[in-house]
Amino acid sequence: MTAAGWQPTQGERPRCFALDPSGTFLYAANQDSDTIVCLGVDQASGQLSPTGQTVKTPSPSSIVFA
Repeated sequence: MTAAGWQPTQGERPRCFALDPSGTFLYAANQDSDTIVCLGVDQASGQLSPTGQTVKTPSPSSIVFA
């Protein structure tokens, strides 16, 4: 594996990362900034890009798709 690039999680102390079941979005749970941030995943290159979607939640620790 090789890194496709770097993208900030737009928060402090990322604790958990999860790809949605379609592989279209990556979610980052930022423990110290109390946010879950959504990043878009380019299917061809694997590059991440900000979507502008952020959810405030106290000290997120994991992300589960049900």
